[in-house]
Amino acid sequence: MNDLWPFLKLYRQHLGLLSLGVLLAIVTLLASLSLLSLSGWFITATAIAGLTFATAQSFNFFTPGAGVRGFSIARTAARYAERLVSHDATFRLLSGLRSWFFSKLIPISQEQLGQYRKGELLDRLVADIDALDQLYLRLVSPLLSAVTVALLFSLFIAFFSTTVAMVVLLVMMLWIIAMPLLFYVLGRRTGESMGVRQARLRQEVLDYLQGMAEQQIYGSDANSRATMAESEKKLIADQSRMAVMEGFGSALFVSGSGAATLLVLYIASGEMSTGLFSGPVMVMMVFGMLASFEALMPLPVAFQFFSHTRHAASRLRQVVDSPVVVFPEEASAEVLRGEVQFREVSCCYANNSYANTPPVINKLSLHIPAGCRVALLGKTGCGKSTLIKLLSRGLEPKGGVILLDGQVIQGFSEQALYRAITFVPQKTHVFSATLRENLLLAAPAASDDQLLSVVQDSGLDGLAAARENGDELLDIWLGQGGIALSGGEQRRLAIARAMLKPAPILVMDEPGEGLDVQSEQALMGTVLRQFKDSTIIMITHKKTSLAKMDQVFRMENGSLINLR
Repeated sequence: MNDLWPFLKLYRQHLGLLSLGVLLAIVTLLASLSLLSLSGWFITATAIAGLTFATAQSFNFFTPGAGVRGFSIARTAARYAERLVSHDATFRLLSGLRSWFFSKLIPISQEQLGQYRKGELLDRLVADIDALDQLYLRLVSPLLSAVTVALLFSLFIAFFSTTVAMVVLLVMMLWIIAMPLLFYVLGRRTGESMGVRQARLRQEVLDYLQGMAEQQIYGSDANSRATMAESEKKLIADQSRMAVMEGFGSALFVSGSGAATLLVLYIASGEMSTGLFSGPVMVMMVFGMLASFEALMPLPVAFQFFSHTRHAASRLRQVVDSPVVVFPEEASAEVLRGEVQFREVSCCYANNSYANTPPVINKLSLHIPAGCRVALLGKTGCGKSTLIKLLSRGLEPKGGVILLDGQVIQGFSEQALYRAITFVPQKTHVFSATLRENLLLAAPAASDDQLLSVVQDSGLDGLAAARENGDELLDIWLGQGGIALSGGEQRRLAIARAMLKPAPILVMDEPGEGLDVQSEQALMGTVLRQFKDSTIIMITHKKTSLAKMDQVFRMENGSLINLR
């Protein structure tokens, strides 16, 4: 229950609707129970009254008949209202849970999020949260309804016979306690396994679709399909076991309700023979016992899948309990000059599986005056990109401090920090949208004239997609992941976004990747003119623009070597 408790507390946001749903479920069950009980009494009493002319004339047919019709109408209306209210509450709850989970996901550091694949996070955001609807629809509401109906029905029977009432209460409470325990034990391993296999199959399908072209080229398509088929087979086996358990639960329900009804019939007939109550009342008790099992029917299935729900909650908690990057709500000041300092900064990755691996950044010190242009060189994996993640607070240093304009970086709010720094990342995300919409991400208020000017400056005016399709330049559809763009054009898009967001500090990670020497020189010349007053930090493997840099460093073993 520790895994479920944080999510149960979120139910308080919709407590009114959830409580109304439970109340309507109880009303529905009581109406159904009353309908069958009254029908049994009415039919029996009518048959007995018809034995003689006198009793037939004096018997009141209208009041019980009106009661039967009333309970029938009440049952139908309450069932419809209960479905409407409970499902509306559940959908609102799931929507709130997704918003809550996403709000917890955003501040988690890149170091922690790097432990999860994108498919895993998506699976938790969608499938695991969907599994939590069983807490209310299959667990909380049925359990509260069953307990309430058991107590009220037993109390009603007690007006006629205490013995029968005790038997009814004992049978129903035994079912309420025993069935959940039994089916939780039976479904625990399979429920947890089913959750794991569902997530694994989704990830395998996602990997297959994303890498379909490469798998066709290298001839591994058949192996990937076989892997997915095996995963699907195991998932189907788990689902089959769950289906068998559901069938077993249905069999127990039918046999249990029949046995309980016969038990009440046996005891009530003995009580009736002593003259404690009449025959129609005995039939009412028997029919009521049979109808009361409708309240008990959902319990086996609810607890059969309880382990699956609990496993989904634990997977969600695993993410939301990760360390987060904390920003102050208000910044003490804004970055205006663009001075950057690293003082004895160290950084290592928490999920590194090698025990004796040295830190990626080791007591690094670097002072970049405002307006200075700095280039960072080094081998792949030497820590250049890590340095930039530290500057953007994508990672937190294990030691030392980072200062902007003489103030520690942790003192800036998130808005102030990202107003101060413009990034050209190594991997540019291109949204499945038009060129205009992808550019407006950096400057939502920019006009088409401004966008066209930046497109021309960045060299995007020669897009192959525009020439082939004859579309207006800004209306070109770039497709999922920028499928309509080459690698070099994606770099130009990233730089065009940067040009739309001027800032005191510009950070570029491999800005010339995918570009030939002449194109890179022309593009970098434009960038340096656009950001002539800004501090520029450029990570690169190339030497094309090094002559225009004020300082050049090479990174080795987590430290910097000054080359100029």
